[in-house]
Amino acid sequence: MELKSLKKKYKDKKFAAGCSREIIEKGAEMLGWTLDELLTRTLDAMKSVEDSVNAQFNCE
Repeated sequence: MELKSLKKKYKDKKFAAGCSREIIEKGAEMLGWTLDELLTRTLDAMKSVEDSVNAQFNCE
C-alpha cells in the first residue's frame, strides 16, 4: 500500500474503525513527526517484515 492510498482510507471512519485517530495523531506529535511521517514509517516497517510474516503463515 502506498501512502496516498492509506491517507485516503484513513479519512474514512469505517477504515480501522476501532482505532482512535486522535491517539494516532497524538503519538505522531509526541515523536515529533508529522502524521505523514508516522504513516510512511509504519508502512515501511510493515513492508520490511512482509516476507517473514507471509512465510510464517504460509500466505502467498
